[in-house]
Amino acid sequence: MIDKGENIGAEAFFEQQLSQWAEVRQRYEQNRVSVVSRELSFLRCQYNPARIRSTGAKTDKQSIAERPCFLCAHNRPAEQMSMPLGDGFELLVNPFPILPMHFTVAATDHRLQAIRGHYGVLRSLIQRFPKLMFFYNGPKCGASAPDHAHFQGGTSGMVPLQSEWPRLKNQLTVVKETDGGRLVSIDGWPCQAFAIISSSADADDQLFYWLYDRLPMHDDDTEPGMNIVAWQEEGQQVSVVIPRRKHRPAAYPEPTISPGALDMAGLIITPREEDFQRLDFDMAVSILKECGTTDLTL
Repeated sequence: MIDKGENIGAEAFFEQQLSQWAEVRQRYEQNRVSVVSRELSFLRCQYNPARIRSTGAKTDKQSIAERPCFLCAHNRPAEQMSMPLGDGFELLVNPFPILPMHFTVAATDHRLQAIRGHYGVLRSLIQRFPKLMFFYNGPKCGASAPDHAHFQGGTSGMVPLQSEWPRLKNQLTVVKETDGGRLVSIDGWPCQAFAIISSSADADDQLFYWLYDRLPMHDDDTEPGMNIVAWQEEGQQVSVVIPRRKHRPAAYPEPTISPGALDMAGLIITPREEDFQRLDFDMAVSILKECGTTDLTL
């Protein structure tokens, strides 16, 4: 058995956790055989009823205050293992998966979800686990635990933003360049998205915080609304920042689609079969445009 403090590879940790936690192993096995996806042009829709827990999560201040934080160690199930990563974060297997291998990277102490001061952790994760992709949901942008700092990650290449990257790379407009990196807008995506393509930590940080400081803040926000999806490609880090104007579309809960980073990256999760059946490309694009931005000027 792997000790909670032992430092191993992500795949070995994942397999060991599933061998120790029967309920979650069954969820992953069920996902492999029953989760259904269909293409919507270059986007993708996934029917995943187990995700109703996250898609329907109440994230208002009162609801958060009234429930125990499920990312704090003392509130987690006894079966849930953790692997320390340094920088005050630890690796957990996500018990409600979207991806075939799905992790949560949680802060070891209870602090609010925020990317400022933690962006370097995202880079460290990609460097340490280059075969995985990682993502960030802002506190009002899909995070079901806005009260506890965390990232998520898992199987790479599953979201259309990644699988479409060879095409999208030909539709980039340079916004800002620095030694070791560049910030570009992705012109071929339904809503505004910006990519930081960098080969150095300094360039990565400089470009990200330049963008961060120019994104709009809305009433009661603790940070600019955004999702981030990041991966490594040809020795460079690609971090796609998708600005957000809304948490959920106005029609929510009809359909029950509450976009997080993976949805905004083109993998739209529907926990109800009726939503899965009726969602088409135009509806999907409309949701991304409504929850994202289309008219942001830097």
